[in-house]
Amino acid sequence: MNTDRTVVLENVSDTIIGLKDTQNRRYYLEKTAKIRISEVSLQDILDYPASRKILLGGKIIVRGVDGLTLYKMGLTEEEIAIIAPGTEIEPAYEEVTEEEIEEIKEEIKEEIKEEIEEKLKEEKPVAKAPKATTKKTTKTASKKSTTKTAK
Repeated sequence: MNTDRTVVLENVSDTIIGLKDTQNRRYYLEKTAKIRISEVSLQDILDYPASRKILLGGKIIVRGVDGLTLYKMGLTEEEIAIIAPGTEIEPAYEEVTEEEIEEIKEEIKEEIKEEIEEKLKEEKPVAKAPKATTKKTTKTASKKSTTKTAK
């Protein structure tokens, strides 16, 4: 997150408001007062339950931060509308139509076909004839002499 002091907290109530964050820092806002804090400090304030409840009460307006950043800080769209009125959440992605999805699928299929064809060309199997054996498998008969000697 950004540590520059670009976020502005503005007290729009008719009383003094005190906020606290998870680092035990305290922020006091007089009537119609404004203070500049960083996005990290805003996250710490939102993480402190009592301060979050005060912010969601609508007595303090947050300026200088976009809706997507607030959304990433864990706020819902309704909470963002309370804390930062007029801020819209811009999606971090583009909407894709069904036609574009089909085009992408076709492109992927074509790429896969081309890759397969290239691999087949590279690994063209060469038909090999079975090896002819040159060894002769003749058995030589061993004769045992069975002569009996007389005694």
